[in-house]
Amino acid sequence: MGSQPVEFDEFAACLRALKERADLSYEALARRTGIGRSSLHRYCSGSHVPQDYGSAHRFATACGASPEELRRLHRLWALADAAREPDRGVDTDTDTDTDTDTNTDADSDAVPEPAPAPAPDLEPETTPTPTQEAEPAPRTRRHPATSPALVVLVLVLALGATAWGIAAVSGTGTGSDGGTADSDKRPLFSAECAGPVRLGQRGACVREVQRLLARAGAEMDVDGDFGPQTLRRVTAFQALSRIDADGVVGEETKKALYAPKSRMETWPPGKVRQRVRKVFREAPDDAVALADCQSSLDPFHIVPNTNGTRNWGVFQISDAVLRKLGGTPRDAMDPEWNIQAAHRLWSRTKGFGDWPHCDRASSPEAVGPALVSTVDDRSSEPAQDGSSSPASTTNTVCPVPGQRFKTPHHDRVYLVGPGNRLYYVPDATVYFNLWDDWNGVAVVSDRVFADCAWDEARELANGFLARVSGSSRAYLWDAWYGYRPITDRTVFNKYGFSEAKVQTRPSLSPISGDTSWR
Repeated sequence: MGSQPVEFDEFAACLRALKERADLSYEALARRTGIGRSSLHRYCSGSHVPQDYGSAHRFATACGASPEELRRLHRLWALADAAREPDRGVDTDTDTDTDTDTNTDADSDAVPEPAPAPAPDLEPETTPTPTQEAEPAPRTRRHPATSPALVVLVLVLALGATAWGIAAVSGTGTGSDGGTADSDKRPLFSAECAGPVRLGQRGACVREVQRLLARAGAEMDVDGDFGPQTLRRVTAFQALSRIDADGVVGEETKKALYAPKSRMETWPPGKVRQRVRKVFREAPDDAVALADCQSSLDPFHIVPNTNGTRNWGVFQISDAVLRKLGGTPRDAMDPEWNIQAAHRLWSRTKGFGDWPHCDRASSPEAVGPALVSTVDDRSSEPAQDGSSSPASTTNTVCPVPGQRFKTPHHDRVYLVGPGNRLYYVPDATVYFNLWDDWNGVAVVSDRVFADCAWDEARELANGFLARVSGSSRAYLWDAWYGYRPITDRTVFNKYGFSEAKVQTRPSLSPISGDTSWR
């Protein structure tokens, strides 16, 4: 069958993300959509694309997709449909497939046995005339006369096969890592992708890395942008593959991506939440809230620290704690091991003091901030009890660089950064590392992301303000980009950063040469 177009993989990755978020099995989706389980499995694996968008729409709505997610899915389906070759990747029973999949594995496709090939025609036997005796005789098969040209062709093919075999054994042929023939099948070894692929890059090489990670089972977008999500998945893949987990796709990682020895499939958030509640019987609500704050219940969530160490998995267990527990990053990304290890830490004090990063996020004053301004800086109407209540604008007005905002139905705060890049603040601790209070956060329409063409938001992971001792130049740190310089004092007014929050450090590293805060 060969490899499918990359558009198939992107469409399938979007479906898998919706399915995992909804925490629905293929059987449950089949009941809700009327589409057979085997067809659903083919769509999510990227081997087939439905002939019409209606099936994809039913799948997405069954998973609770938002309007902007439905628009994105339709765009991905259209691209995949356009990339489809004739008679390739077509699921002919898209809407009529109501199979019950009686095989033991409900989520696997039953592959029919191929029909036996017709036997070659043999020469007709001579029917004896009535005057002849029908004596049994061995059946013989005539061989056509061999022409000289055919002999030469056979010799050429035999010599070519021998030469190919020698080249394959010696590794000198064009099918090795640097070979020209192989580069068509493995773009990461082409001249275009000769160097390492790393954070901040965009383009076809990044897209290939993302495609291979998704093929290995990672839940991620294939968008050609090497951002924090891709960095997390690359680092997780390296740790699972026992490669130096530096988050950079070098030669060793490229080889492993084309021949993965480990799958990146893991527990969906619903299963993680259920297991956390069961293990933390004494404090299930607090434990789930902490895990959600730490990792969004993602077992492959990895966050780097300023000192070069990392935090791993559901409960963000640090390298230092891992060593004390006798574990490895591979262990920490196993959700069962991570949850049990976190419970052992909790049991020492019957508290969550080992996780100071999210203590403030769970405090009463951090839940439900008193947001007082709308996007055009008009004050919210006071609530009947005299307190301030968020108000939304009737028409979506796109926030500009420097503005913070939220939507009426979710308390996550977003920041529009330089170049109109959208960032999100992961929790209240990071928020209060940058600002003094909730004042100045705008409340905008839920349509803001679609109307303002924001397909993603980057995380200000572990964000804080800092400067070097004896210098007035300030920097904004976040775990993905390092220290980014703040160009001048007016930036504090533009973004509302608090100068009182700036930390003084003896040195700053790494300092990013990417986008400055301006």
